[in-house]
Amino acid sequence: MKMNHNASLFISAIFLSAGSAGAQSLATGDSRSVSEPAYPGVCQTLYANFSSSQRSSPPATDDTSRLQDALNQCAGTGQSVVLASSGSNDAFYTGSLTINGAGLAINAGATLIGNNYASNANLLQFSGTNASLMGPGTVDGRGDLISGTPRLVQASKISNFIVYNVTLAQAAHPNLYVEGGNGFTAWGVSIRTPATRKNADGIDIDSLTNASVINSDIEAGDDGIAIKTNSGNISNVTVANTRLHGTHGLSVGGIDKNTVSNILFQNNYVYGNDLNGTPSTDANGINVKTGPCALTVSQVSYVNTCMVDVKHLIVMDTNYNTCTAGGSPSLSNIVVNGAYATQSLSGAYTKIDGRNSSYPVNAWLANVSLDATAQSGDQYANVGLYNSNVTPSGTGVTTSSFTATGSVPNCAF
Repeated sequence: MKMNHNASLFISAIFLSAGSAGAQSLATGDSRSVSEPAYPGVCQTLYANFSSSQRSSPPATDDTSRLQDALNQCAGTGQSVVLASSGSNDAFYTGSLTINGAGLAINAGATLIGNNYASNANLLQFSGTNASLMGPGTVDGRGDLISGTPRLVQASKISNFIVYNVTLAQAAHPNLYVEGGNGFTAWGVSIRTPATRKNADGIDIDSLTNASVINSDIEAGDDGIAIKTNSGNISNVTVANTRLHGTHGLSVGGIDKNTVSNILFQNNYVYGNDLNGTPSTDANGINVKTGPCALTVSQVSYVNTCMVDVKHLIVMDTNYNTCTAGGSPSLSNIVVNGAYATQSLSGAYTKIDGRNSSYPVNAWLANVSLDATAQSGDQYANVGLYNSNVTPSGTGVTTSSFTATGSVPNCAF
């Protein structure tokens, strides 16, 4: 099954008169041709010695050494260490593991459970080329029981890193954080961390090139998807056919340096409540954010976004953080084509907030139908409008009309 990342809706680049939103074009996202991943060859198979019933009181002597030994033997091969259940034994208990250029595959019915990895040590640390994490089993971080702020899965300076058909559960901090490198695919990933878990992002994609999150389902306590620039620029990212539950939304930015470019969000759903009905602690939908320092964001497109039980429906904000040095935040060519919201929370609003007249937000809203049309904090923005029932207004805000294809999405919640 091959995923075509070119958007089904195309908006021609249009040049408008002075004081308008300027030129716009739809993002194309990941430049790779991304297909549903295949399982790599098997390097070793390990069988469970413990039961998941021991989760609240893990064994004193666990599986860390034998798992790390197997992963070391398979390093650099791209092949996987397979974890399988054995009779009534269905669990592997482990501290922090490092995986370099190898795969970790967890069979159906088996669970890898974090043990003795608290504080700031990540549970699974991936690096190298052709590393992977695959299910259909589960990685359980026991974030409901441990202390500290470890990440469940961290990947650094990777090439062709794949996370496929696996469940990530109960992270104490971010579930899946990928920083640096070229080529990351998350396909069919389920994340299950409650809306109340502070700073427990779903998937963070940071300072890399070419990434795709496809057909995934994310329940998390902070950003559902976060596009970041901690250590460098980020470009060519696609997030498609993915559902968020109880999160802080589909987010770009938050780091006040470097450049974000060519990011495509397409055919995604945002639910303000998690799967237990608990509301998000910051119910965002579309969320582009930076402080007034020096983050440059360009060519970010949200195509066909469906939202329910959300409060901050469409936010483009250059005053999200503070900055002591003034700075030059730039949000340009931000396109929303197709957005629908229903059952929005009391006080729901859209906000387009530029820094000042020298650094306005340049945005486009097409085929937007929100059940809450209030605006809050709009300023210094040039906004093109087409078939939109929200109209930004405020100090330094100019609006103009343009022509687009597409329509309001038909959402099935």
